[in-house]
Amino acid sequence: MLVVDSKTMKKIDQYAIDILKVPSICLVERAALAVIKNINLDVRNSFAIIVGVGNNGADGLAIGRNLLAMGKYVEIYIVGDLSKQSPEFKLNLESCRRLTDKIFEPESIEDLARMERNLEEVSTIIDAIFGTGLNRTVGGMHSYIISLINRTMKYTISVDIPSGLDGDRGKKWGEVVDCDLIVSMQIMKRGVYEKSHLRDKCIVEDIGIPQKAIRA
Repeated sequence: MLVVDSKTMKKIDQYAIDILKVPSICLVERAALAVIKNINLDVRNSFAIIVGVGNNGADGLAIGRNLLAMGKYVEIYIVGDLSKQSPEFKLNLESCRRLTDKIFEPESIEDLARMERNLEEVSTIIDAIFGTGLNRTVGGMHSYIISLINRTMKYTISVDIPSGLDGDRGKKWGEVVDCDLIVSMQIMKRGVYEKSHLRDKCIVEDIGIPQKAIRA
């Protein structure tokens, strides 16, 4: 099995986008559909999608947009500074805002209490807060929300990698999402592979990154 560290994965993405001209938004869409492919939609009808403001969050928003289009109940929680949102995040957020008013930006104690109550009512949580590029200790609001996800003990899917996990070594950057399933994009990430309990619940899905980019 091919395994990559976060630096190599970033180079592969950049080669595909910058050299081979694969549109980044297309990779986001394929990632979203890859996650949905691994959800039993006959059983799971209500979702809380918790996103950061980078491209991992863009994947989460694209998942939400597609689930909303299917008529599923979706709540979206944005964690982070929207002034730092990626272009792919912004585009998917604009679409989600036209499909639902269940989009929240928790900031206060009251917001977090409401979020915790709401999470108890859904069948599935999708974690799209941090991707493989995390290289710092998770603190503050991010840490609290990850611990909140874990306290609910709801079925949780992490997009590409559990938020809070080091993508290279598998160490914890403080709180880490305790997920039931990891859907990893294109190539197994070293931080997941290094931990057998994570590797065993990880599915790797092709999202259309050309083999030429991987070889390069």
